[in-house]
Amino acid sequence: MRPLTSLIITRPTGRSRRFLVSTMLLNSMLVFFAAMILLFFVSIGLNVRLFIHYQDTKHALNEQEMQAKVIQSLKNEVDSLKQMMEDLIEKEEAIRQDLGKPKYRRLSQRRLIKKKKQQFARQYPPRQYDVFVTHQLTNEVQYIKDNVLTIEKKMRRHSDVFEQYKVWFDQTPSIWPIYGYVRSGFGWRIHPLRRSRQFHKGIDIPAWIGAPVQATADGYVEFSGWGGGYGWIVVLSHKFGYKTIYAHLSEIEVNRGRQVFKGQIIGKVGSSGLSTGPHVHYEIRRRRKALKPATYLDLNLFTAVSTLW
Repeated sequence: MRPLTSLIITRPTGRSRRFLVSTMLLNSMLVFFAAMILLFFVSIGLNVRLFIHYQDTKHALNEQEMQAKVIQSLKNEVDSLKQMMEDLIEKEEAIRQDLGKPKYRRLSQRRLIKKKKQQFARQYPPRQYDVFVTHQLTNEVQYIKDNVLTIEKKMRRHSDVFEQYKVWFDQTPSIWPIYGYVRSGFGWRIHPLRRSRQFHKGIDIPAWIGAPVQATADGYVEFSGWGGGYGWIVVLSHKFGYKTIYAHLSEIEVNRGRQVFKGQIIGKVGSSGLSTGPHVHYEIRRRRKALKPATYLDLNLFTAVSTLW
């Protein structure tokens, strides 16, 4: 006979009912309910864990997308820096060509620029695998940074050279003493008053009496006064052995020993001394040798570099 378990259910009215249940069935039902409860909690735990994993995965994907955008932005920025670097190479070479003396220009400007760009590209770190993209970008940025520092040093040297050239240019005759035209040039001629063949050591620039005459370079007044056949004359002494002479003046505006600057008024046009009319006689000498003044008219810094230095 199978063992039975009696269940008694009482009511508030005092009545009670008694049930007889097989022990095996009761145990089976208890096990079933326990299993269901356990399965319920396990299901809740798994769902919570899956939800957390989903959130982590979603966060990781978002971070990867953001990193991909940042990396792409860095790639574009590095490419832009590379292009800027090549432009800097071109500008630096152009400046070097402008400041350089002709005898140092062994290759054409285009060939030198192309050569420097090829050298830059040859040593530029190539991109290979996305796995090392961060390390690759770091190498590229560092390479560009080093080259920018190199060009910065070159630009500083160019700036120093430019400042030196500017000082030289200010101290070198390079402008007209008075703007006009040359009536009598440098070289042999028949003197208009003496009627003899003489070497004309300067140029004659006609103008009206009283027109201002300006110094063609920075310097000091070596002499100002009467110069015989030159009439009223001003002689300026400049660096590098240069001297400039302004003759046949009607008035003198500077005294001996005074410092003058390029463009400063030093006298006025006249017709003093041996002269056939109002004009300024302009000479340039270097270490007592008369130079052709036409070479020193309308110069700028870069033409002075090419023709004088």
